Amino acid sequence: MVVITETSDDFNGGDPGPNKNSRQLQNKRKKVEENTSFHIPDGIAEKIFTLVRRRGYPVLSLVSKTFDRIITPRLYDLRLRLGSIEPVLYACVGSTPLLRGPKWCILIRKPYENLPNTVSLRLREIPSLPPMPWGSAVVTIGHEMYVIGGCVGLKCTNIVFVIDCRFHTYRILLGMRVARYRAAAGVFDGKIYVAGGCDMRAIDWMETYDLKGKFWMGSRWTNGIPPNVSSTFVTCVVMEKKIYILGERMCYTYTPGGQGGSLDYLMPGEFMSFLWQESSCVIDGLLFSTNPQCGLGVSPIIIFDPKQKTLRPLTGLQGFPANILLHSSKMANFGGKLVILGTDEYWNFSNKGKREIWCVEIALERRHGGEISGKVESVAVVLTVPESSAYIDLCGTVTI
Repeated sequence: MVVITETSDDFNGGDPGPNKNSRQLQNKRKKVEENTSFHIPDGIAEKIFTLVRRRGYPVLSLVSKTFDRIITPRLYDLRLRLGSIEPVLYACVGSTPLLRGPKWCILIRKPYENLPNTVSLRLREIPSLPPMPWGSAVVTIGHEMYVIGGCVGLKCTNIVFVIDCRFHTYRILLGMRVARYRAAAGVFDGKIYVAGGCDMRAIDWMETYDLKGKFWMGSRWTNGIPPNVSSTFVTCVVMEKKIYILGERMCYTYTPGGQGGSLDYLMPGEFMSFLWQESSCVIDGLLFSTNPQCGLGVSPIIIFDPKQKTLRPLTGLQGFPANILLHSSKMANFGGKLVILGTDEYWNFSNKGKREIWCVEIALERRHGGEISGKVESVAVVLTVPESSAYIDLCGTVTI
């Protein structure tokens, strides 16, 4: 039996975590089930649910036990088949690397009732997930995020855990053969490739995880490892069926192969390593990166075309906030838009030791001739944290 009642659409901020089974939720459900009710077949209810934004699921779970039972992996599979999926932005915010790892947060988007086409934005912690180890490599496969290695305290780890972003639960995966910190990772043909983040002399400097067989194995090289390769990397992205890797002084590309992959210098690597920043992402095969030096014009964002091997500024961006610390910000592809999370540059005594984390949403427009321009759609303070915790270690999107 399904019970229909009117309730707020912002309870729990769209976080489908274990809090929905708390005593408070049970009391609310018991109260609303005293109202008039009528039957809705589960199959019809499931199709209706696919039309509801994911942020409304925690509220629907309060309406009745039937609704709560419908929110299952089967519902998310139906959303995928019907094309009702949507991007969800995750961030890890925490203190300095020597202290506790950063906490997982989700970006909550709530439309304003009286202002059409506008939304309020805020980051909300996900208490059901463990802190992220510093310097982890993260890859996304479907509705899951694989968090690979990292540093817990002062010790590197080989642990890998997998987050189910539908329900904000996690499981521990079979550990890697080598502990890694700030490794590079990418997914190709049903395998996760992980490179570096360990001693260059390690036999398994590169290893792969077979998603079907669920085991780790060493990966051979066809050309050996180029000399003077960094032992740890700044960041990496996947383009053109390659892993583009930003090292400490040079850039590299890893190309998977049947009998083993090849690691090569990216030319001009020194120029790229100066302009390519950790805050970067890929949209439509192009690499977008923040530009703290504001070279190539005055744009805070630059674009690298891997096919043409060219760099150019992202034009437009009127209204981009000047107070965001670009060198410590993080960038993500949010359904074809750019999203940047960064702390404010100007410390304010009135904030009493607090720092603000800002979110900037940028829509991209392709003009005649291939030029790309950006339009700042929203700028908002999404979280206020203590000065010691104003550090963003991850910003990424999962589509579910």
